[in-house]
Amino acid sequence: MNLLLEIVIQNGLLFDACGVLGLGLIGLAAVKLVRNYQSWGGTMMAFGAISLLVARLFFLISPHFVNDDFLTAIGPLGISLMIGLPPLLLTFGLAGIVWGLWGHERWLNAETR
Repeated sequence: MNLLLEIVIQNGLLFDACGVLGLGLIGLAAVKLVRNYQSWGGTMMAFGAISLLVARLFFLISPHFVNDDFLTAIGPLGISLMIGLPPLLLTFGLAGIVWGLWGHERWLNAETR
């Protein structure tokens, strides 16, 4: 098989790139909603997109710097944070995007009435 295809399939590079690009586009659309319409839903969408990007970045770079020495240095509390924070960021990020879309739609409906 082609080496580039193996890298894309095994490492998920294509999916990571598309995911980061999609989250960036959501963030830009949210900023545009805030600037053009002063919608609080756009702000929530932007916070959600940033939260998802931070969590995704953590998952991408953590294999490169997390080793036994690092885990010993941060201690049990740091290890607990490293385990619990990324799923929390993903959850709140998705909730922020959904809540932002819902809030902006409600705001638009209230403005048209």
